[in-house]
Amino acid sequence: MSEPREKRYAAEYMAENFAAGTYATNIPLGEIPRELVDMHGPGQAAAIYRPSRRRIDAVAWSPGKYLLIEFKIRDPFEGLSRLPTYLRLARRTDDLPGYNGQPFEMWLVVPFALEWIRHDAGDAGIVLKEYWREWIAAYIEQYQGYFTKEYQARRAEKKRIRQALGVE
Repeated sequence: MSEPREKRYAAEYMAENFAAGTYATNIPLGEIPRELVDMHGPGQAAAIYRPSRRRIDAVAWSPGKYLLIEFKIRDPFEGLSRLPTYLRLARRTDDLPGYNGQPFEMWLVVPFALEWIRHDAGDAGIVLKEYWREWIAAYIEQYQGYFTKEYQARRAEKKRIRQALGVE
């Protein structure tokens, strides 16, 4: 999740649906090479290897289950395709916060879901959660305009002006 809007979306959902201390966001997944741990200790090895690890948007835990949660505002397909990989990585992650052997569940949180998304999520064993925030409507409207000829012409003109001014 590199987009600030998705970070906001995740933060709002997690704060609204889980108690403090039962979840974490932006969690690295996958094992840390044993050689690094042996050379530097677990903490420093995790820091060194951090850029190489995949990250899941959020995790939440209870005594009965461990949730792997991905958030997608625009492209749920990306979340559907990432979650099975994240599950495999989580099974090999020694430093998951709050993990004590609970069974994993994969969750995908989206503002709305088309029928094919519901079917694919169900077929993949992914729990689909729909979570709407009012600010998403303005973002979607803005994003849809991004591909219009008018918007592209305005962007091209801004770029031309920036280049003429030497700021690009």
